[in-house]
Amino acid sequence: MSEGVVAVVLAGGDPGDRLASEAGVAAKALLPLGDRPLGAYVLQALRDSGVVGEIVYVGPTDVRLAGLYDVELPGGARLVDSLALGLGAALATPGPEDVLLLGADIPWVTGEAVARFVTAAQAATTDRGPAALVYPVVTEADARAQFPHQRRTYARLRDGRYTGGNLVLLRRSLVPALLPQIDRVFRARKNPFALAGIVGLDVLAALALGYADIPRLERRVGELLGAPVRALVTHDAALAADVDSPAHLPGTLASDLPSRPGAGG
Repeated sequence: MSEGVVAVVLAGGDPGDRLASEAGVAAKALLPLGDRPLGAYVLQALRDSGVVGEIVYVGPTDVRLAGLYDVELPGGARLVDSLALGLGAALATPGPEDVLLLGADIPWVTGEAVARFVTAAQAATTDRGPAALVYPVVTEADARAQFPHQRRTYARLRDGRYTGGNLVLLRRSLVPALLPQIDRVFRARKNPFALAGIVGLDVLAALALGYADIPRLERRVGELLGAPVRALVTHDAALAADVDSPAHLPGTLASDLPSRPGAGG
């Protein structure tokens, strides 16, 4: 195996996914975008990044994704089941300490953006030492500038308004004991109020009133997980630009988005 982090790609398979159902595909990752499935762009970005050594793909697949991942696993009935399968495979793979966990529905991500995030996340520190879990956040200004026609949920913090990304870098050592908490946090990753609800009513109140800040949220999530946590502010809005609705698909987006087939406005 080439040197680099192990990436675990959660590719869905939820029978309640409206987009996949309407398109007649088994999972959102298989939605057509240009002449390739949605998930192919994410897998190719990981291959191109230079920082990923092995890719574990969890969910339905087809021949158009052949060669873009190293390990294929069926998705579980619940997100936590898919997480357990994917992270279990990652732990069985010898290599660097870090695991990159991400969704297969961020088709505008590039290899360069993945590399920037992983490199910065591996260097991230906290007042408790090196961060064991790093999560990207994007300012509202960056998200709106790069994806002006995509509606997102933003958290109003003391130092600005942010939306959450769709990937996490974490230490292997966190996985066995923290899988249930990781599942809860990953489910809530795009909803700042859901995240705050997990970590306490005081944080939820602070968030609602706009006087919470990133360090406070980092400390509380770190207490919940029992490990140092960092929220990494990034200018790469593609890390947060997932496909949740037909409005997020090409044809409704601005022409100056990162290049993908059919993405012109």
